[in-house]
Amino acid sequence: MSRKIILSFTASFSLMAILFILAYVDFIKIIEDIRTLETTDRVRNKTLEMRRYEKNFLNGDDAAAEDVLNFTEELKDIVQAEDVKIRADSSLKNLSEKLDKYSGTFEDILNKSIEFQKAKDELVRQGTRLLFMLPLVSTTYREHPLENMELLRQAFPQNNGDAINLLRVLSKDVAALRKQGDELILTSKDLDRGARNRIEYLIKITQYSALVIIPVSFALGLALLFKVSRKVVIRLKELENMMDKASHGYFPSLPMDGTMDEVEHLKGVFNKMSEELRHRQEQINSKDEQLHQSRQLSALGTLSSGVAHELNNPLNNIHLAAQTLHRVVSKGAYPEIISDSVQDIHSQTMRMKKIVGDLMDFAKNKKPQYEQFELYSLLSDTYKRLGASADLSGIVFSIEGDGFISASRPQLEQVFINLFVNAVDAMNGSGALRVSIDTAAAAADVAVIKISDTGAGIAEGDIERVFEPFFTKKGSGTGLGLFITYNIIINHKGTITVESAPGAGTTFTVTLPLRDKPEET
Repeated sequence: MSRKIILSFTASFSLMAILFILAYVDFIKIIEDIRTLETTDRVRNKTLEMRRYEKNFLNGDDAAAEDVLNFTEELKDIVQAEDVKIRADSSLKNLSEKLDKYSGTFEDILNKSIEFQKAKDELVRQGTRLLFMLPLVSTTYREHPLENMELLRQAFPQNNGDAINLLRVLSKDVAALRKQGDELILTSKDLDRGARNRIEYLIKITQYSALVIIPVSFALGLALLFKVSRKVVIRLKELENMMDKASHGYFPSLPMDGTMDEVEHLKGVFNKMSEELRHRQEQINSKDEQLHQSRQLSALGTLSSGVAHELNNPLNNIHLAAQTLHRVVSKGAYPEIISDSVQDIHSQTMRMKKIVGDLMDFAKNKKPQYEQFELYSLLSDTYKRLGASADLSGIVFSIEGDGFISASRPQLEQVFINLFVNAVDAMNGSGALRVSIDTAAAAADVAVIKISDTGAGIAEGDIERVFEPFFTKKGSGTGLGLFITYNIIINHKGTITVESAPGAGTTFTVTLPLRDKPEET
């Protein structure tokens, strides 16, 4: 939570820091633009001075040519030397190019002026009646080259080709020079105006940034603080509700969002406490259930022992009498009703003896007498014993795996006899009975035995009741086989579970403590 509050204030102050950084950057840029403005002012002033000397030169002042060239070099030095220190501007680049063109044009005019003076001196030596005009031509030929070209054509109709051609070219160069000079003035003004516009723009940007970012930063900080506080309150309220539920015996787990702040730490502590309380409650419920079941089993065992003991002697007498009658009836010619009745008495007596036998086995509840033996041989021998009393011709039986355990072999034989009988009955004598022994879970120190059949399966509502006493779906069953099986496994500190679905077969999973193979002697 504190980290989120710090982050909210950090975000707010970050915006203000950005404002100060932008203001500082704008300040630096303004300083650069002021320097640019100073440079452009120098460029504009020197350009005007250069144009003034240019005019003097064109009006006949030859000494002004040196001043024009000096100003040209100074302007080049300003552009080339100071442009690298100030902001790049396309106008400066254009100015440098225009200065080069202007300088080249001016030097061409100087060269042609020298050539014209030589041509004029040649005309003087030739002599003419209009020699008095040559001084006027000497002072105005650069300013008005076309007019002077016409005068020379009239004064020297026979020999004036070089001078007139020079004046014709000079006229074009002077026009180009004046145009380039005007462009230099315009470019210098553009530089000056651009620098001023940038300074004004940066000042406005700084003002607008201050007017926008400062209120936004405060508003953002308050909004983030409100959001964080509201979220914290909601999460604390959720934690409070869950704690109230925990006080009433319900131990839920709170979802974690991964932020790992103070509230998440509290939620983590609560989840850990809730998990421990839930685990302890499950243990208590399990112990209570085991205690309740033990009491029930004890009472049921006492009752079963008494009932079995009282019924056993009369049943033995009835069984002996039924056997005697069956032998007599089978040798004589008696009515069918008598034969059927004697047969029914004999079969029902056998069934009652089996029920009494199961009750007596249940009542004994013997403690396991541990011995070490191999599981594969136990399961294989048990299935062979089953073949003596049941038709297994249609059953495909297979065993995979092996392993040694320490247990009561007779009791485990009874366990697997019960499971095999149920599997064969579920498949109606035809199907696949697969047994797997898994000792790979050695780290858990257990052996897992799975007995799977391809029978009709168990209804979903009956799965939870299969280990209850006297629960059976068989017409001739007692409902004690799986109950006795369950108690034998529990007495061995193991577990037994069942997985089944109608039409998909059934799998019983027995988990027993794993023991190492005994050392050979």
